[in-house]
Amino acid sequence: MYSILQQGGTIIYPLLFISIIALAIILERFFKYYRIPNEIPDDFMRAIKENIRLNKKNEALKICNDIKNPIGEILKKGIYHLNDGVEEMYQQMDEAKLHEFPKYERHLRSLNFIGKISPTLGLLGTVTGMIKTFHYLSLNVEAQQLAEGISEALITTAFGLIISIPSLGAYYYFISKFEQMVTHTERREIELTNYVRKSGVSYEKISS
Repeated sequence: MYSILQQGGTIIYPLLFISIIALAIILERFFKYYRIPNEIPDDFMRAIKENIRLNKKNEALKICNDIKNPIGEILKKGIYHLNDGVEEMYQQMDEAKLHEFPKYERHLRSLNFIGKISPTLGLLGTVTGMIKTFHYLSLNVEAQQLAEGISEALITTAFGLIISIPSLGAYYYFISKFEQMVTHTERREIELTNYVRKSGVSYEKISS
Protein backbone atom coordinates (compact mmCIF):
# COMPACT_ATOMS: atom_id res chain seq x y z
CA MET A 1 0.00 0.00 0.00
CA TYR A 2 2.80 2.39 0.92
CA SER A 3 4.56 1.72 -2.38
CA ILE A 4 1.36 2.53 -4.26
CA LEU A 5 1.09 5.82 -2.40
CA GLN A 6 4.66 6.64 -3.32
CA GLN A 7 4.07 5.84 -6.98
CA GLY A 8 0.86 7.88 -7.03
CA GLY A 9 2.65 11.16 -6.48
CA THR A 10 1.27 14.20 -4.68
CA ILE A 11 -2.32 13.86 -5.96
CA ILE A 12 -2.76 10.47 -4.31
CA TYR A 13 -2.93 12.08 -0.85
CA PRO A 14 -6.03 14.24 -1.38
CA LEU A 15 -7.59 11.22 -3.09
CA LEU A 16 -6.82 9.11 -0.03
CA PHE A 17 -8.27 11.81 2.23
CA ILE A 18 -11.59 12.06 0.39
CA SER A 19 -11.82 8.27 0.17
CA ILE A 20 -11.77 8.09 3.98
CA ILE A 21 -14.50 10.75 4.17
CA ALA A 22 -16.61 8.90 1.57
CA LEU A 23 -16.27 5.62 3.46
CA ALA A 24 -17.28 7.27 6.73
CA ILE A 25 -20.37 8.85 5.13
CA ILE A 26 -21.42 5.60 3.44
CA LEU A 27 -21.15 3.61 6.68
CA GLU A 28 -22.93 6.27 8.75
CA ARG A 29 -25.78 6.68 6.26
CA PHE A 30 -26.10 2.90 5.82
CA PHE A 31 -26.69 2.35 9.53
CA LYS A 32 -29.05 5.34 9.59
CA TYR A 33 -31.25 3.93 6.82
CA TYR A 34 -30.83 0.29 7.86
CA ARG A 35 -32.41 0.89 11.27
CA ILE A 36 -35.69 2.28 9.91
CA PRO A 37 -38.30 1.06 7.41
CA ASN A 38 -39.17 3.30 4.46
CA GLU A 39 -42.87 2.65 4.89
CA ILE A 40 -45.35 1.87 7.64
CA PRO A 41 -47.78 -1.05 7.41
CA ASP A 42 -51.46 -0.51 6.67
CA ASP A 43 -52.27 -1.98 10.10
CA PHE A 44 -50.75 1.06 11.78
CA MET A 45 -52.87 3.46 9.76
CA ARG A 46 -56.02 1.45 10.40
CA ALA A 47 -55.33 1.51 14.13
CA ILE A 48 -54.63 5.27 14.08
CA LYS A 49 -57.84 6.02 12.19
CA GLU A 50 -59.89 3.74 14.43
CA ASN A 51 -58.63 5.49 17.55
CA ILE A 52 -59.41 8.87 16.01
CA ARG A 53 -62.93 7.63 15.21
CA LEU A 54 -63.33 6.55 18.84
CA ASN A 55 -62.06 9.92 20.09
CA LYS A 56 -58.93 8.28 21.57
CA LYS A 57 -56.32 10.83 20.63
CA ASN A 58 -53.73 9.62 23.14
CA GLU A 59 -53.99 6.05 21.85
CA ALA A 60 -53.42 7.29 18.30
CA LEU A 61 -50.35 9.21 19.48
CA LYS A 62 -48.99 6.10 21.20
CA ILE A 63 -49.22 4.19 17.93
CA CYS A 64 -47.23 6.96 16.22
CA ASN A 65 -44.57 6.63 18.92
CA ASP A 66 -44.19 2.96 17.98
CA ILE A 67 -43.39 3.89 14.35
CA LYS A 68 -39.60 3.97 14.22
CA ASN A 69 -39.15 6.37 11.33
CA PRO A 70 -39.93 10.03 10.54
CA ILE A 71 -43.41 9.15 9.30
CA GLY A 72 -44.49 8.51 12.89
CA GLU A 73 -43.25 11.90 14.07
CA ILE A 74 -44.94 13.69 11.19
CA LEU A 75 -48.30 11.98 11.68
CA LYS A 76 -48.07 12.59 15.40
CA LYS A 77 -47.70 16.32 14.80
CA GLY A 78 -50.89 16.27 12.74
CA ILE A 79 -52.82 14.27 15.34
CA TYR A 80 -51.76 16.74 18.03
CA HIS A 81 -53.62 19.41 16.05
CA LEU A 82 -56.79 17.47 15.26
CA ASN A 83 -58.77 20.04 17.23
CA ASP A 84 -57.51 22.84 14.99
CA GLY A 85 -58.91 21.53 11.71
CA VAL A 86 -57.55 19.84 8.59
CA GLU A 87 -55.70 22.88 7.24
CA GLU A 88 -53.81 23.33 10.48
CA MET A 89 -52.99 19.61 10.48
CA TYR A 90 -51.50 19.98 6.99
CA GLN A 91 -49.43 22.96 8.05
CA GLN A 92 -48.12 21.29 11.19
CA MET A 93 -47.17 18.10 9.35
CA ASP A 94 -45.39 20.13 6.67
CA GLU A 95 -43.40 21.87 9.41
CA ALA A 96 -42.55 18.49 10.92
CA LYS A 97 -41.27 17.31 7.52
CA LEU A 98 -38.92 20.30 7.38
CA HIS A 99 -37.48 19.13 10.69
CA GLU A 100 -37.39 15.36 10.08
CA PHE A 101 -36.37 14.93 6.45
CA PRO A 102 -33.06 16.87 6.58
CA LYS A 103 -31.80 14.27 9.08
CA TYR A 104 -31.90 11.71 6.29
CA GLU A 105 -30.38 13.97 3.62
CA ARG A 106 -27.39 14.86 5.81
CA HIS A 107 -23.98 14.36 4.17
CA LEU A 108 -25.49 13.06 0.92
CA ARG A 109 -24.47 16.17 -1.01
CA SER A 110 -20.91 15.72 0.25
CA LEU A 111 -20.97 12.11 -0.94
CA ASN A 112 -22.23 13.21 -4.35
CA PHE A 113 -19.50 15.87 -4.52
CA ILE A 114 -16.79 13.34 -3.68
CA GLY A 115 -18.13 10.95 -6.30
CA LYS A 116 -17.91 13.66 -8.95
CA ILE A 117 -14.64 15.33 -7.92
CA SER A 118 -12.52 12.18 -7.45
CA PRO A 119 -12.23 11.33 -11.19
CA THR A 120 -11.21 14.93 -11.80
CA LEU A 121 -8.48 14.66 -9.19
CA GLY A 122 -7.45 11.37 -10.76
CA LEU A 123 -7.28 13.11 -14.14
CA LEU A 124 -5.12 15.82 -12.60
CA GLY A 125 -2.78 13.11 -11.38
CA THR A 126 -2.73 11.68 -14.89
CA VAL A 127 -1.69 15.07 -16.29
CA THR A 128 1.05 15.58 -13.70
CA GLY A 129 2.27 12.03 -14.31
CA MET A 130 2.46 12.59 -18.07
CA ILE A 131 4.24 15.92 -17.57
CA LYS A 132 6.81 14.10 -15.46
CA THR A 133 7.14 11.40 -18.11
CA PHE A 134 7.78 13.90 -20.92
CA HIS A 135 10.23 15.75 -18.72
CA TYR A 136 12.19 12.54 -18.22
CA LEU A 137 12.04 11.86 -21.96
CA SER A 138 13.62 15.26 -22.64
CA LEU A 139 16.48 14.32 -20.33
CA ASN A 140 17.01 10.93 -21.97
CA VAL A 141 16.79 9.16 -18.61
CA GLU A 142 16.48 5.45 -17.94
CA ALA A 143 13.29 3.48 -18.51
CA GLN A 144 12.71 3.10 -14.76
CA GLN A 145 12.23 6.83 -14.32
CA LEU A 146 9.87 6.95 -17.31
CA ALA A 147 7.89 4.18 -15.66
CA GLU A 148 7.51 6.31 -12.54
CA GLY A 149 5.66 9.04 -14.44
CA ILE A 150 3.45 6.53 -16.23
CA SER A 151 2.69 4.75 -12.93
CA GLU A 152 1.66 8.03 -11.34
CA ALA A 153 -0.70 8.74 -14.24
CA LEU A 154 -2.34 5.31 -14.15
CA ILE A 155 -2.54 4.92 -10.37
CA THR A 156 -4.22 8.28 -9.75
CA THR A 157 -6.73 7.67 -12.54
CA ALA A 158 -7.57 4.24 -11.18
CA PHE A 159 -7.76 5.49 -7.60
CA GLY A 160 -10.09 8.32 -8.60
CA LEU A 161 -12.44 5.88 -10.32
CA ILE A 162 -12.28 3.44 -7.39
CA ILE A 163 -13.52 6.25 -5.14
CA SER A 164 -16.07 7.64 -7.58
CA ILE A 165 -17.95 4.48 -8.54
CA PRO A 166 -18.96 3.28 -5.03
CA SER A 167 -19.52 6.86 -3.81
CA LEU A 168 -21.99 7.66 -6.59
CA GLY A 169 -23.56 4.22 -6.32
CA ALA A 170 -24.14 4.72 -2.60
CA TYR A 171 -25.40 8.27 -3.16
CA TYR A 172 -28.08 7.21 -5.65
CA TYR A 173 -29.04 4.27 -3.42
CA PHE A 174 -29.58 6.55 -0.41
CA ILE A 175 -31.41 9.15 -2.52
CA SER A 176 -33.72 6.41 -3.80
CA LYS A 177 -34.44 5.29 -0.23
CA PHE A 178 -35.02 8.89 0.84
CA GLU A 179 -37.41 9.66 -2.03
CA GLN A 180 -39.34 6.48 -1.31
CA MET A 181 -39.70 7.59 2.31
CA VAL A 182 -40.85 11.08 1.29
CA THR A 183 -43.42 9.73 -1.18
CA HIS A 184 -44.82 7.27 1.35
CA THR A 185 -44.99 9.95 4.05
CA GLU A 186 -46.95 12.29 1.79
CA ARG A 187 -49.34 9.48 0.90
CA ARG A 188 -49.95 8.68 4.57
CA GLU A 189 -50.34 12.39 5.35
CA ILE A 190 -53.06 12.75 2.70
CA GLU A 191 -54.68 9.51 3.86
CA LEU A 192 -54.91 10.80 7.44
CA THR A 193 -56.26 14.23 6.60
CA ASN A 194 -58.76 12.84 4.08
CA TYR A 195 -60.02 10.41 6.71
CA VAL A 196 -60.47 13.21 9.22
CA ARG A 197 -62.27 15.35 6.64
CA LYS A 198 -64.56 12.62 5.26
CA SER A 199 -65.34 10.91 8.54
CA GLY A 200 -66.88 14.07 9.95
CA VAL A 201 -64.85 13.79 13.14
CA SER A 202 -65.89 16.51 15.55
CA TYR A 203 -62.68 18.22 16.58
CA GLU A 204 -64.20 19.47 19.79
CA LYS A 205 -64.89 15.87 20.85
CA ILE A 206 -61.35 14.64 20.31
CA SER A 207 -59.88 14.05 23.74
CA SER A 208 -56.47 15.53 24.52
